[in-house]
Amino acid sequence: MNDYPPEYDQEQLDNQYLAEAFPDAKGLGDLYRQTYKYTACGPWLSACVQYTKVLEPNGFDDYPYEQEVTEWVHSNDLYRLGSWSDMDSQGVLVIALKVGSIVEGCDNGTDEHELEVKQLDEEPKQFAERFFKAVEEVNAEANFIWNDTHGCETCAKHWHEEGVLSHSYGCFEGNDGMTPVWKDCPACEGNGVVV
Repeated sequence: MNDYPPEYDQEQLDNQYLAEAFPDAKGLGDLYRQTYKYTACGPWLSACVQYTKVLEPNGFDDYPYEQEVTEWVHSNDLYRLGSWSDMDSQGVLVIALKVGSIVEGCDNGTDEHELEVKQLDEEPKQFAERFFKAVEEVNAEANFIWNDTHGCETCAKHWHEEGVLSHSYGCFEGNDGMTPVWKDCPACEGNGVVV
């Protein structure tokens, strides 16, 4: 008999917590697809999973033994994990999610937002709220980076007329990956251009 509540037993944690947090997603692959498809910046998603792996004798050990493995699975590879219940039946537990985004035409992307799955400390709805807030922050940061770097030639001309000629790493020419977007630009309509 344990002298602590059974909900604190690690063996009872499962991915149904995430199924409750994200009822429209059948698994991590679906969650990634929905997040990518319905967010303007198209963020990537990674999951830190934990499972037990049986290792065969290796010359030092005479018998097979179990080892707990923790690994990150990224974006399209999330589909290979299957549904929430598939992961549970295979003994795979999601312990963290990470979201971020690249910005096309830039060498830099957004910050990575890592979210620990706290099954014993918060309700699934609260975790979902933290996740979607992180996605919003990634989208806002990607939008900021885009607007700071994807101005067209007309944007560059405007900045030159305003006396802003360059960043520390070069002169604004438009379509160059460093010209800021002018929000009132008649050429790109304040949307910038793909670099």
